[in-house]
Amino acid sequence: MSYKTENDFDQLSTEIDKVITRIQKHTKSKFQPVQDIIDTTIQNNGKLLRPRLLMMSAMFGNYESERMVNLASAIELLHMATLVHDDIVDDATLRRNMPSVQSQFGKDMAVYTGDYLLSKALTVFKPSDYQDDQILSLSKVISRICESELLQYFNRYHFMSVRHYLRVVSGKTAALFSLSMYLGAIESGCSESLSKTLGKIGYEIGIAFQIIDDILDFKQEETIMGKTVQNDVKKGYYTLPVIYAFEGETLQLDQLTTSEILEKIVERKGLEKSRILAQKYTEKAFKRINLLPDNPSKDTILEVAARLLRRSY
Repeated sequence: MSYKTENDFDQLSTEIDKVITRIQKHTKSKFQPVQDIIDTTIQNNGKLLRPRLLMMSAMFGNYESERMVNLASAIELLHMATLVHDDIVDDATLRRNMPSVQSQFGKDMAVYTGDYLLSKALTVFKPSDYQDDQILSLSKVISRICESELLQYFNRYHFMSVRHYLRVVSGKTAALFSLSMYLGAIESGCSESLSKTLGKIGYEIGIAFQIIDDILDFKQEETIMGKTVQNDVKKGYYTLPVIYAFEGETLQLDQLTTSEILEKIVERKGLEKSRILAQKYTEKAFKRINLLPDNPSKDTILEVAARLLRRSY
């Protein structure tokens, strides 16, 4: 099925509903305690950005619903698994302002939950249905995500350069955004050139998206993402505003109070510099989107990108 008119995009929400149904089907367990944990994980999930990006990219080609729903479900299950594991490492009590799996059921159960979701992602993906190159792409992204998490963990309490920070973010966040858009396009029969362009758009959206999240975490009130500045700093995770504010210094942040850290970030324009970098990647993404071939999906990608990258930060 190919999407040709604006009205056809009403079906995107239907396709997302299919993804949710597919995830629920493949994660169904006959053991109620396991099902309770999985249900909590699904409820804590976000707006399925990666499946949406995958499907919008696929609409540049010959969109096959069953194939794309399977692919999008696998991508989202992989994302869910990384979030569960991430909350364990961060000792996060909240995920999108709801109790995280590890805080509600314990770290051991959370580890198994993350592993379970990862195994289900591979089951839904059905490697036999896809080209070897696409299977390899998925494997490489899983490796990049894990490598970036390890890199971030081993650099706790040490200041990274901005370049080093971008390397971590490109693996933790941007790689899966990029893969989603690339796979959606290539699997719908788009040219390699167009598929790579969409993959680059996903990468740039992912980088800007993460920087904006880092900035939003420094709001004075309870943070939008359900995390606190104190938690990141206490555990030695220094995000971009901190890196910009204390770049080149050897001072240990545990010698400062949270208020002092915030004051120095504002004083040294850590937030302002972060906004400039976010805007740089935002402009790159919009420039590429505007150069895409005329297609109803192009306008939808522009709309989604604007919603993600022009949040109040």
